[in-house]
Parts: sequence; structure tokens; C-alpha cells
Amino acid sequence: ALSEPLDQALSLWKRLLENPGIPDVRSPEQTLSSLQLLAALYRLQAQPLQALESFLLLRSLCRRLGDAPGAAGALCQLVRLLLQLECPSQAQV
Repeated sequence: ALSEPLDQALSLWKRLLENPGIPDVRSPEQTLSSLQLLAALYRLQAQPLQALESFLLLRSLCRRLGDAPGAAGALCQLVRLLLQLECPSQAQV
């Protein structure tokens, strides 16, 4: 029940980012921050799969925006989560 708003937000972000290219949002920087916050909240709620999805969306958007440091940061978070889930083969880049 507590994660229902997060799940709704994740669903909306996935729909917004399903098409290639830069999404039509007012502030791409704020969108990046929102995705980071979404992933962090999922981690705090011990929902690593949803956190992984959020970080994948974040990495995708960073790449579209040409934000190499942001994409690298999202990738680091993805690897960290995969290692915590004891999935080292999936964590290889």
C-alpha cells in the first residue's frame, strides 16, 4: 500500500520514456532528479527490482541528454544493486 504512489510514478515515467529521443518535459534536470529520488525510495522500501527499473530509466535519459557523468552514476547504482542481489554476472559491464 505504501508503494502504490511510487508504482504509479514508475509507470508514468516508463510511459514517458518508452519512445526514443528526449521527452518533452519542462525541465530535463528535474526529471533526472525525480528518477534518482524514485530509485532511492524504492531502495529504502527494500524493493530492489523497482529500484533497478528506475535506475535503468535514469541511465537511458542521461544518455539521451548527453549526460555522461549521470549515466555513469546510474550505471554504478545498477551494478551495486545487482551485486547486493548476488547477481555478479549481470553486473558485468
